[in-house]
Amino acid sequence: MKMKKIEISYTKRTNYLYYLILTYFIIFMIFPFLILANFENSAIAVFLNNNMYLLFLIVLVFIYIIITGVYYSYFRIDSYIINVSSSRFSSKKNLLDIRHDMLEKFHFKKSFFSWNTVLYLNFKKPNKNSVMKKFYFSLLAESNKNDISLVLNKIISNN
Repeated sequence: MKMKKIEISYTKRTNYLYYLILTYFIIFMIFPFLILANFENSAIAVFLNNNMYLLFLIVLVFIYIIITGVYYSYFRIDSYIINVSSSRFSSKKNLLDIRHDMLEKFHFKKSFFSWNTVLYLNFKKPNKNSVMKKFYFSLLAESNKNDISLVLNKIISNN
């Protein structure tokens, strides 16, 4: 049987997201604190001093972004093997490399307040134990999600 090969890598998209977060940090956190420290009598500093809750809100948003995380993800399926990796850093340390016949089931979960989609893979180990592993995908496109689902469903139906 000819299996559709699929390869998805989110390195470039993740790098853009990191640059966006860094820009947010500089514009909304570093600049206001520099203005407050160096220009105490300026109109912006007076506004920030009168509305300190805005600074606290910006800090809370930044902490939420850091906790949510941005993930470098890699997904590849060929005729025999499924490779999946997900990490906060650009490495394939968390690489799952399984044969098609080991896959039992899978499902996606998307949180409402997060840009991460979680792929849960349930697979059998050689000693017949079943293991579930989760992989995070930051900003996973709906078309890529559908492609992954289609191919994984095909693999499961052929087992």
